[in-house]
Amino acid sequence: MDIKRNLILAGIALVSYLMLLAWNKDYPAGSAIDNGSSVNETVAEFTDPTIPAIPNIPIEASAAEDLPAVPATSQATESQLVDAVDVPALPESRLITVSTPNQIVTIDLFGGDIVGVSLPEFPVSLEAPDEPFRLLRQDSNMVYVAQSGLIGRNGPDASDQGRPTYRTSQNAVVITNVEQNVDLVFTSLSGVEITKRFIFAEDDYLIKVQYLINNQSAENWQANMFGQIKRDNSPDPSDSGSFSLNTYLGAAFNTPDDPYVKVDFEDIDDGVNAFETTGGWIAFSQHYFLGSWIPDSSTNNSFTLRRNSLGEYLLTFVNPVISVDPGQTEMVEAGFWGGPKDQYRLEEISPDLDLTIDYGLFYFIASPIFWLLTQINDAVGNYGFSILLLTLVIKIILYPLSAKSLKSMAKMRRLAPKITELKESCGDDKQKFMQAQMALWKKEKVNPFGGCLPMLLQMPVFLGIFWVLNESVELRQASFIFWYNDLSKMDPYFLLPLLMGGAMFVQQTLTPMQTADPAQAKMMKFMPVIFTVFFLWFPAGLVLYYTANSVLSILQQWIITKQVEKSYKPKGT
Repeated sequence: MDIKRNLILAGIALVSYLMLLAWNKDYPAGSAIDNGSSVNETVAEFTDPTIPAIPNIPIEASAAEDLPAVPATSQATESQLVDAVDVPALPESRLITVSTPNQIVTIDLFGGDIVGVSLPEFPVSLEAPDEPFRLLRQDSNMVYVAQSGLIGRNGPDASDQGRPTYRTSQNAVVITNVEQNVDLVFTSLSGVEITKRFIFAEDDYLIKVQYLINNQSAENWQANMFGQIKRDNSPDPSDSGSFSLNTYLGAAFNTPDDPYVKVDFEDIDDGVNAFETTGGWIAFSQHYFLGSWIPDSSTNNSFTLRRNSLGEYLLTFVNPVISVDPGQTEMVEAGFWGGPKDQYRLEEISPDLDLTIDYGLFYFIASPIFWLLTQINDAVGNYGFSILLLTLVIKIILYPLSAKSLKSMAKMRRLAPKITELKESCGDDKQKFMQAQMALWKKEKVNPFGGCLPMLLQMPVFLGIFWVLNESVELRQASFIFWYNDLSKMDPYFLLPLLMGGAMFVQQTLTPMQTADPAQAKMMKFMPVIFTVFFLWFPAGLVLYYTANSVLSILQQWIITKQVEKSYKPKGT
C-alpha cells in the first residue's frame, strides 16, 4: 500500500468536501419566502425606539392555522365546548417591551406571544455596538416568534372568536431584580381568570412562561398548554459569512432514544413529524444562537414539526390536559430560551439541550477542549492568546503520538536511497522487489504504517478543535491583537493564511515526499497553495490555531529528526 498516495487522496477529499459545503452555503437549495404579501403593513406604535415595529398578521390568514391539534388522549367529548372569549376592543398599541441587561423582549398582547427578542450583549457588528442582534422578530424580512397558549375544551386560544387579547398595567418594564414577574390577564365570560405570567431574570436568557388559572365559574375547566416556535426559511442572520463553514440552520429536538435529532427545512417539507416523550425540548438552531421551548420535564408531552400554507415552519409541544375544579386555582408552565448557545447553561436547563452546539460525532472530545479553552481564557483574558496556549497544550498532550509518527517517517526517509537501489536491482520483478523491501523493513525495524496510524488517532482531536473554534459563541467579536478584533471573521489582510501556507511549505520541505510518481509529487507540492487559498476565508480564530499548530509541528519535527539522525551515527562521533 502506498501510504503517501492515500494521504494525498485524503487531503484532496477533504478539500473537495469543504468546497462542496461552501457551494451549498453560497447557493442553497431553497430561498427565503417573501412574506410581504401576507403582512398587514399597519404597524403598531410603541414608545421604545430600540425595538422594531411588529406588523399585525391577519387572524384568518395565519393565527387559526397555526394552532396545534389537541392530543387524542386529551380531547374532550363533543358536548363540551370551548369557553366563550370576551374580546375587548384592540388597544391602540398591543405591544409591550421588557428590558433586562441580556434581552429586550417584545410581547404581543394578542395571544401573549413573544414576537421579538434582541440581545444587547451581542451587537450586530463591531461597527454598530449599540445595535443589538435581533434573534426573534416579525416583519416583512423575517418571521421568527415564540407562541404559547391554551387549547382544548376550554382553552381560550381555541375559541372560534380568535385568540384572547390580554391586558396589562404597563407597556414597558425594566427588570432590575434577580427575578421579576410580568403578568398579562384575561377573563372569560364564564368568570375564569387566566394570568399569563412571564418570569424574567436579569442575568439569564431563559424566560419562564406560566399560566395561572383561577376558576370562578360553576363548571370544571380543562385545557392544554402549548408552546410553539414559528419561523420562515430566511437565511441565518448570525452567520459570519465565512467561506465553507456551513453551520446548521434548522429544527432540532430530543427523544429518549436519540438525544439530538436534526430536522432541516426540506425534511419538514416532506410531511408532519410527530412524537411523544417525557420532558423533551424543541428548538430552532442557528450559528451561535438558539430559540427553544422546554416544557415540564415530568409530563408526557406531544411534539409536532410541520409547515403551514404561508411556508412557515412550526415546532410545537402540547402538555397533557390540566383540569381545574370550580373555586380552585392551578398552574402550568414551560420555559423559553432565546439567546446564545451557552454550553453550560443549556446543560443545566434540560438534558441534551447543550447538544445544539453542534460539535458533530466527536462531541465527547470537543466538550473537554472547549472547557480547557474557557479555563485558559479565564486566566489570560484574550481568546487569541488562549487559542495559542490551547494549541501548545494539545501539542504536549499528543506529543507521544506525534513523536512516534515523525520518528517512523524519518526512518522511512533514511531508507529511501536503499529502496531506490532495490528497485533498480529488481527491475520489473515487482514480487522480488516487495520481498526485498519487506526484508529491509524487518532488518531496520521500521513499520511502514508507523507514521500513518498515530496521525489517524489524532484526527478526532483536530476535528474537535475545528468545531469548537467554529461553534463557540465566545469567539464572536472576540479580539486578539492588531486588526484582529473579531476572531469569528476572516483575516481582512490575509496575513494568517499566508503564514499558515508558509509553515505548511516548510513542513513539506522537512519531510519531502518519497514517491516515484511525478503526478503525486506535483500534487503534493501544490497542497500548501491549495490550503492557503482555501483558508483565506476561514474565521481568523481557526486560521490562528492551524498556523500555530503548523509552527509547533515544524519545531517538533526538527527536534525529532535530529534525534533520529543522531541515533544512526556511530558512537563517539
